[in-house]
Amino acid sequence: MLQPQPGDKLMSALNLPVEMISLCNDRGELKPLRFRYQDRRQQPHVVHVDEVLESKELNFVGVQVYQYLCRARLASGKEILFELRYTIKNHYWVLFRVID
Repeated sequence: MLQPQPGDKLMSALNLPVEMISLCNDRGELKPLRFRYQDRRQQPHVVHVDEVLESKELNFVGVQVYQYLCRARLASGKEILFELRYTIKNHYWVLFRVID
């Protein structure tokens, strides 16, 4: 499900650093709840994660990351799908891409 499907419009990889609030359960699994980022004008925005549709662990050239496909409804009422990534070694979250 994380792969583009025919007809999907994809924003190129953003790799935008975010401040994340997440939940860690008793098995050590992370679940993103909401995050804050700054746009090009340095304006802060908060996104509440409505649902994590899929998560998996990936290995990119020796760097282990958790990848999350999530759904959220913006203040405007528009529903978006987006991909978050968490770098395990550095404890670092990024908004990787938005699927429109």
